[in-house]
Amino acid sequence: MSQKSVTDMGKRMRFRENFIKYFSFSTIVILIIFFYSRHQMFLGPANLRTLLSDSAPLIIMAAGMTLVLLLGSIDLSMGAVCSVANVITVQILNGLGAQLGSPALGSVMALLVAVAFGAFAGLTLGCVHVKLKVPSFIASLGFMSLWQSVAYLITPAPVSVAKVMWGGVDWNKITFGVVGLPLILALGWVLVLYVFQSRTSFGRGLLAIGGNERASRIAGIPVDRTKIIVFMITGICAAIGGYFLAAKLRSSAPTVGVPFTLLIVASVALGGTALSGGRGSVLGTVLGVFTVSIIRNGLNFMRVDAYWQDIVFGIFVLGAVTISVDRSIRGVVIK
Repeated sequence: MSQKSVTDMGKRMRFRENFIKYFSFSTIVILIIFFYSRHQMFLGPANLRTLLSDSAPLIIMAAGMTLVLLLGSIDLSMGAVCSVANVITVQILNGLGAQLGSPALGSVMALLVAVAFGAFAGLTLGCVHVKLKVPSFIASLGFMSLWQSVAYLITPAPVSVAKVMWGGVDWNKITFGVVGLPLILALGWVLVLYVFQSRTSFGRGLLAIGGNERASRIAGIPVDRTKIIVFMITGICAAIGGYFLAAKLRSSAPTVGVPFTLLIVASVALGGTALSGGRGSVLGTVLGVFTVSIIRNGLNFMRVDAYWQDIVFGIFVLGAVTISVDRSIRGVVIK
């Protein structure tokens, strides 16, 4: 290959990387201008507060999915894990919280149990995937069905947080202007994961595994342990998302996490993370989440039918994947 060909290839790669990097940011600006031109109340304080508040659970869950996709794997069970954590939160808050006579303590206990469940769900999925050599797509699909059934077994119908326990979820209503405490906590969690991803040997190993798993094993990186830990983190993120939704809605539902499966994948893809692994960042995912949230909020503002909203999301996901896929890699599959 000539020097000129190498130079041209390098320029094309840099152009594609820069395009992906600024794709979500540019999309956000265009969407804001479009929806504002259709309805000026779109940028009103009340709607901005709602938009930012609705983004918090999705940010946490999408950040977890980012780590899995960096491995070149996927976790389709996140929505179901979120549902189980959601119903567990309300059950403990109404039951144990009432017995303790403290909404705050009941809320803390509910969070701890939800996180413990999320870690267990992630650990189980990771072990099945790594130890039994089951592709993550198939394994997580099976666990999605399993955990969704568990959510129905815990409570087959929506359950509201008892009014005397509202003090345990009222932290969700704390705002600083248009920015709520849930968003601040979500961004803080993303910052922790970003440092974990970019500033630790574990995070660098994660990217190496996604780029070339065989070479990573030869280099001495603990591939199996890394994968299991990442799936545990993803399960914890899904559980925290379910806890946030319980606080936001003051209720639980066994299907509350179902719509988030598509939204999570859309957010990560729009954030520039390669589905083949090895490239991406949780910070980019935050931009992807805001892109998705603005689309959802804007379409709801315009009273667009929910089925058409799913079509729009599908188009955005396909577009994001088409842009971000590395066509120089042949035969790549989701592991």
